[in-house]
Amino acid sequence: MRPELRFVVFGQAVCSYRGISHKLTRVSYHWMTVRREGDEVKKLIAFLIAATAVIALAPPAASAKTGTLTGLYNQRYCEIFTVTRPDPPDYTVDIYNTVGLNDCPADQWAAVDYDEVKTQTGSLTAVPNGPRRWVIDTIAGGKADEPLTLSGLEVRHVAVLTVPSLSPEPYTEMKIARTTTWVYNKGHKVHWLVSPEGKKYALQAYTTNVDKTLRAKNLDSLGTNPQMALPEGWKYRTIKLKKQLRLPAPGVATIMRDPLGGTYQKFKWPKKFFKPVKKKKAKQAKPKRSRR
Repeated sequence: MRPELRFVVFGQAVCSYRGISHKLTRVSYHWMTVRREGDEVKKLIAFLIAATAVIALAPPAASAKTGTLTGLYNQRYCEIFTVTRPDPPDYTVDIYNTVGLNDCPADQWAAVDYDEVKTQTGSLTAVPNGPRRWVIDTIAGGKADEPLTLSGLEVRHVAVLTVPSLSPEPYTEMKIARTTTWVYNKGHKVHWLVSPEGKKYALQAYTTNVDKTLRAKNLDSLGTNPQMALPEGWKYRTIKLKKQLRLPAPGVATIMRDPLGGTYQKFKWPKKFFKPVKKKKAKQAKPKRSRR
């Protein structure tokens, strides 16, 4: 089932890594040691694929309308990265994805010609990222921009990204400017990581690019997957929700990835979230008075 699109957030963002903040309205990738352009682009793409989904929904463009994207749970989406070099030695990387437009049909995704995409966008290179699947149900507080078609696939331009010159390791925090709210519905499961310090990170999307066996139904056992390689002291947890969970990002979200390509958002349980839900007492009907 295609997710219901009301409106979704796209636009500029700010990403920070290890205390370094970067403005995302126009990305600059400056490599301190330059050898060959091809090698640099490969390193850059490797980082982007590792860090993907952090920009799935960024702060709103001024011309867009605010709304909500629903019906996302386990929905498939894909991304395309393009790289240009307008001001050497800097790089600009543009991100396009199918969120809210289609579920990245397999035949269309397989048919994308990345040389054609390079020509369409005037880029040095274009690479695929996906497919991916959401484990959230709704994204609230978004804005929608106009779609376009790249080599037969309908997408939106969602962001331009600034990243560090070195690829971050799994379980490393990164930050992105975002004002959206992730919504997990009652009856669905929430999977999260817990650091040795007690910090919590909720899974927002996963991919089968690394482990072809991953499915929404077997994410409960993700923590025991050898490829996860959880650092010492880290734990993986799962619960089935008895009520809706809303995780806002009021300006900046802290995210991270695991070695299997899953992406997470740092969160805290809402106050009194685990307090039992009070059942409403049924109103007793008043006895009818007999007429004399």
